[in-house]
Amino acid sequence: MILSKIVSGLAVFAGVLLGLWGSSQVAHAQGRAYVGNFGSDSVSVLDTSSNTVVATVKVGVQPFGVAITPDGTRVYVANCGGDVFVIATSNNAVLAKVVVGGCPTGVAITPDGSHVYVTKDNANAVAVIATSSNTVVATIAVGPAPGGVAITPDGKHAYVTNVGTGTGPVSVIDTSSNSVVTTVNLGNVGPVGVAITPDGTRAYVLDGLGSLSIISTASNTVTGTVSLAGNDISPFGLAITPDGTRAYVTRFAANSVAVIDLSSNAVTAMVAMPGFPNGLTITPDGTRVYVAISPDASGLGTGSVVVLDTSSNTLVTTVAVGTTPYGMAILAGSGTSTLQITKVANAEGESPTIAPNTWTEIKGSNLAPAGDSRIWQTSDFINNQMPTALDGVSVTVNGKNAFVWYISPGQVNILTPPDSMQGTVNITLNNGSASTSSTAKAAALSPSFFVFDGTHVIAAHLNGTDVGPSTLYPGLTTPAKPGETIVVFANGFGPTSPPVVSGSPVQAGTLSPLPVVKIGGVAAAVQFAGLVFPGGFQFNVTVPPGTPDGDQPIVATYNGATTQSNTVLTVQR
Repeated sequence: MILSKIVSGLAVFAGVLLGLWGSSQVAHAQGRAYVGNFGSDSVSVLDTSSNTVVATVKVGVQPFGVAITPDGTRVYVANCGGDVFVIATSNNAVLAKVVVGGCPTGVAITPDGSHVYVTKDNANAVAVIATSSNTVVATIAVGPAPGGVAITPDGKHAYVTNVGTGTGPVSVIDTSSNSVVTTVNLGNVGPVGVAITPDGTRAYVLDGLGSLSIISTASNTVTGTVSLAGNDISPFGLAITPDGTRAYVTRFAANSVAVIDLSSNAVTAMVAMPGFPNGLTITPDGTRVYVAISPDASGLGTGSVVVLDTSSNTLVTTVAVGTTPYGMAILAGSGTSTLQITKVANAEGESPTIAPNTWTEIKGSNLAPAGDSRIWQTSDFINNQMPTALDGVSVTVNGKNAFVWYISPGQVNILTPPDSMQGTVNITLNNGSASTSSTAKAAALSPSFFVFDGTHVIAAHLNGTDVGPSTLYPGLTTPAKPGETIVVFANGFGPTSPPVVSGSPVQAGTLSPLPVVKIGGVAAAVQFAGLVFPGGFQFNVTVPPGTPDGDQPIVATYNGATTQSNTVLTVQR
């Protein structure tokens, strides 16, 4: 093993992980409301503590639906021009543009933050975006002109309204297979908005004439309806309070918002609006409703956002925004966020199974002090030991200290202790002022490749330059050649010889037997497999001579366990 290759591998590993985990994980002292301005091709950002516009972000053509990831770090904006923009909440800068085609309108994010579901109005389909790579990973055919989309709290199903029909069908998607498992016919005209109760038992669907249908999510049957008093009121937006007690519905043509008691499914109030209400959203603490307002019946013109007090259903203030505001989403301020863990997974490949000496991600809220986002530094290493805490943030796995590499309010990344673990293990995180616990599935192995973009494995030529398509990082990445020996980096392959010394930043054990690595379905010769830095395995692999050009699947199997699917290595003669 050439020392320079180890150093090169470590540099690639550290640089990519910083890019993946450290770029946008920043908390906010104040809440933010993100408002899509359909007619201005922009998003207005409101400070919800002062109800003032603090930023305006240019996005794609005709922004419509808006959603925020559960960890609060990114905003996804569906633009009817055919794409979805991704905005970092840390600085309100555009991070990515995902081309999905059609006219994207509705947008919803799974509770674990891994996938975004986007309805495509004129394509009769739903696009699924993986947030790890911001790429479309599936397209699902649904009914005519899909509009609204909502995901159940357990993340298992997405409910999609199909506006362009007279029978009112709602497509129910199984998110594990990304297929439509049933269609619920409401028997009314053009369902538009959809919202699901916090307990996940009911989906409320709004149609174009003024009815609210109630679907049991257990049986996917209609169990009741709520009349919003009057036809041709053009109801549009629908939202349910976080405690599940009330629903708020905009009545565009009636210049009002209806308030519905969900225990009795009766309308309890009609709140007059200073204009024509479109979309609406509710603050995470349930105290305020933000309503997008157009100034005239055309739905066009410079718009505003009206803020309602939910305790009295009265107007608090009005904020001027862009032209034709529609979709909205609210990011909670750090003061209203509770400490919780929502996900524990292998940091590469997102496997829910973790293992000893494995890089692991913990996602949630309030995991670190507000505004504190960083990786470990040289000064954090005391007595040549990896740090078990950063700025008071620490994690234990079954009572053993983990090694903390990265902290932020929304995500913490750790290297698990090398101690044996099997079955269900307890994960406890302390953010410096409070603790919370969760559980995770553990095994002896949780193998995965490190990846640049969710699919292309992190690999290097023997001269230290990166392997990948030339378009991945222009000027930096080049494909591997058939017959070339390259180094590939991996995680979670278990114990080595000699064994790891807990806490030591030097890890150099080897694997025996060698893992089986297949490239393009053909076994590749493996000359070396072992640890070269904390938790980081390096495999020296020769690309099979007959490997065809292009992105070829690459899989490693070791002691019966296999790396994540959909990883590729780019090969070019």
